[in-house]
Amino acid sequence: MSGNKIRTKQAYFWESWNNKVARKNIEKSYVPDNRKEAYNIQECYEIKSKEKLFGWKIAATSKEGQLHIGVNSPIAGRLIRERLFGSNQIISLNNNRMKLVEAEFAFKLLNDFYPKESDYKEQEILENVECAYPAIEIPDSRILNYDKVGENLLIADNACAGEYVIGEKSVKSFKHIDFKSFEVNCYKNNRLFSRGLGSNILGSPIIALTWLINELNFYKIKLLGGQVILTGTCIKPFSVEPGDEVLMDFHELGKVNCSFI
Repeated sequence: MSGNKIRTKQAYFWESWNNKVARKNIEKSYVPDNRKEAYNIQECYEIKSKEKLFGWKIAATSKEGQLHIGVNSPIAGRLIRERLFGSNQIISLNNNRMKLVEAEFAFKLLNDFYPKESDYKEQEILENVECAYPAIEIPDSRILNYDKVGENLLIADNACAGEYVIGEKSVKSFKHIDFKSFEVNCYKNNRLFSRGLGSNILGSPIIALTWLINELNFYKIKLLGGQVILTGTCIKPFSVEPGDEVLMDFHELGKVNCSFI
């Protein structure tokens, strides 16, 4: 694939992302040929952003999530800093077609992960994580029939990345935590609405973190120290509308909340 063709595809997807343009039928000439090209196209979000890349996210870390967006495995996306929010902030749902919220474990990297021939092991990854945060993701897709287009187009569409919220509290002492059994209480408009479990995320958010780093390693994509990884939802995503408030209680990892207009 020539550089000009990649740039043409990147421009197409960036316009959809930046202007929140909904597309139903993607012309064949813009469809990625394979997963590698899809990640190459996805780089446009990082290139066009006015800020340094904040980090990465994982979509479809459960069978239910995979069925929801029509894929057979998790996929990775880029977290653009312009879509970052802090706790207690108000987020617009304007032009968001999914209108869902997800409760996610987030991990901040201490040092760079350079591409190498072999996979990274879980222990060496944990040794290179600075801290953990509670997080909320508000996913979205620029493709109206996103559940029918397949993983390559969804990767090019930035793995259903939308706005996201990182909690104020960072926890550096987290390696003793049993993330597999970790429970998260989710409140909507001050009422307990849902409970999440760490095992819903590929068996554990640590397993998901390891998957993400090795997925990018396979495609020779470098991760940088200071970047934050959202490891996927531990709850069944639930719908929100303007006027709603949500709070995710991650107990010893802290709380994270936001409201919508």
